[in-house]
Amino acid sequence: MVACSELTKKLHYSNKYRVNQKDSNMRSIMKVAILLLIITLIAGCSEINTTSPADESISTFEIPVPTAPGINVEENDRASVDYSNAQDGYVIIEFIDSTDKPLKVLLTAPHGEEYHYSLSGSGRKEIIPLTEGDGEYEIGIYEHIGGSDYKGVLKVAIDVKLRDELMPFIHPNQFVNYSKDSELVGLAAELTKNAKNTEDKIKSIYEYVVDNFTYDYDLAATVQSGYIPNLDEVLNRKEGICFDYSALVTAMLRSQGIPARLEIGYHGEEYHAWISKYCEENGWIDNRYHYDGEEWTRMDPTVESTERRTHHSRQHARDDDTYRLMYNY
Repeated sequence: MVACSELTKKLHYSNKYRVNQKDSNMRSIMKVAILLLIITLIAGCSEINTTSPADESISTFEIPVPTAPGINVEENDRASVDYSNAQDGYVIIEFIDSTDKPLKVLLTAPHGEEYHYSLSGSGRKEIIPLTEGDGEYEIGIYEHIGGSDYKGVLKVAIDVKLRDELMPFIHPNQFVNYSKDSELVGLAAELTKNAKNTEDKIKSIYEYVVDNFTYDYDLAATVQSGYIPNLDEVLNRKEGICFDYSALVTAMLRSQGIPARLEIGYHGEEYHAWISKYCEENGWIDNRYHYDGEEWTRMDPTVESTERRTHHSRQHARDDDTYRLMYNY
């Protein structure tokens, strides 16, 4: 059985004893000392603190806030790419000029994967993740000029060496967007306050969303290309499409210091979103969630929530092998 485990164990023993000498007879003193020692060791073992440093660090996890310090920047009079913190798995892009035309970012990863993002023409900074590991990333900013045509505004090539492969999946980004003040962060803390380990935290967050959210068929029928969920709004509505479900769970997990990937691809013939999580002992548990200590199920809150509400089994989410990954966020 594969399961999330505590990262390390640290036992704290506090064994003290004091022998009060009341008898000058050395033999009696030794008997008393030995008796006291045995009693103390028994008491000390019953008070062993088995809290792991991992659990302590997660409970006090401070959400990393992406910044654009301006140390390493490529820019012109229209746009900028700040890659000062590329080693932490992100760049920050801003369109400095003003335009009412659609703007796009095309990020080409080291192995040729292409990621597309939208960019605001009002000067809003966007956090763009670097999710495909070490290597050279090409980042292009493009402005719509008519039909299907775009013209280049700025193009940058950067060589990335991540401080840790998990860094892109612990920070907020354009698709998994939240801050310290987000409602979802407070809810995640409340849901996990009594959790004994990482697995409990994951289960508490995942089960909350699966049990309390419904699928928004109207949004699914009308959603436009470039849609990005406002996660606190999704939380308050308690409904959404697969992108909403999965981005919300991913953000809540990250806010608790648990690396998680928002994954987008195909479920059968349908474009779809789901989640993977990271366990120190086992690495990435791709697409799957450890549910009851014995069985593994796919970590797909959309499918699972719908299955439960229609009184079907969870078999569809567990056994369907038609998931095809395209992008990590």
